Parts: sequence; C-alpha cells; structure tokens
Amino acid sequence: MSRFIKSSLFVIFIVMVAVIVTGCSSGFVSQGGQEPPASPSGGSTASSGGLVQSNTGGNVTIDIEWIKTESGSLIFEVAMNTHSVDLDQYNLGELATLKDNAGNQYTPVSWDAAPGGHHRRGRLTFPVPDSVNQKQTKYIEIVIRDVAGVQQRVLKWEL
Repeated sequence: MSRFIKSSLFVIFIVMVAVIVTGCSSGFVSQGGQEPPASPSGGSTASSGGLVQSNTGGNVTIDIEWIKTESGSLIFEVAMNTHSVDLDQYNLGELATLKDNAGNQYTPVSWDAAPGGHHRRGRLTFPVPDSVNQKQTKYIEIVIRDVAGVQQRVLKWEL
C-alpha cells in the first residue's frame, strides 16, 4: 500500500474514534437560566450545589437532576453512562434511598426507565419529606448502593 493510502486510512480511523467517543460521552448538563424546582409551599427548594449532581466510579457516571417538586413528590431525572457495564441490571427503585439531614430515609415511589445498555435514562420519584415541607432540613441526598462495584454513591442538594 502506498504511504498516502496508509496515512489517509489512519486519519479516517482517528476521526471515527473521535466521533464515537464524543457520541458516547453525552450526558446532560444543567442549563443556565433554568428555574429551580418549586417547593410544595411555593418557595424555592433549589440546591446551592446546583440542580445536577454527578458521581463517577466503577466506570459508571451517574448524573441526577432535580427537575421538580410536584403533587407531594420530588422528581429526579437520572442519566447513567458507561462504556463497559450493562446498566439494565440496576433497578434504582431498589438501590436508591433519599435522606434528609436528620437521617430520615425514604424509598422511591417509582423508578421509570427503559433499557439502554450503556446509556440509561429514567425518572426517580420520592415522596416529599415532611422536613422539606416544614422547611426544617438543610439538605437532602440520594444514596445509590451497589452499582458497578461502588458500595455507595451520595448525591447531595443543599436547601
């Protein structure tokens, strides 16, 4: 093969790898100017740490966006991304817990997610803790256990 053809094939290969890596690296990022979720009493319960919290470990990145508080529920959008783990095996309805700063724990009302293999999105819904309704809590956190060999992931929102 001529040197020109080898060089051309190498450049095409590098471009293809760059396109694949860019496509597989997409997640969501908090959009500037987005309004914070409204609290059940009408005030703001936005976190001081941002609406999207992330955790990476065991070759899996989990991004959770607190999207709204509605009808007595806290609703979170979850994106799980990896290049090496089948994410369909993880049911966040069983593996996630919501905690407030007083140590109260709440199990999800629902985990609604379609299969996705290496890129999975879904909605995780929890009941609004009484401590949030009564504005007695300083933070809430979602704890996710046992995903991709990571014993515990903690994603925290300051109130």
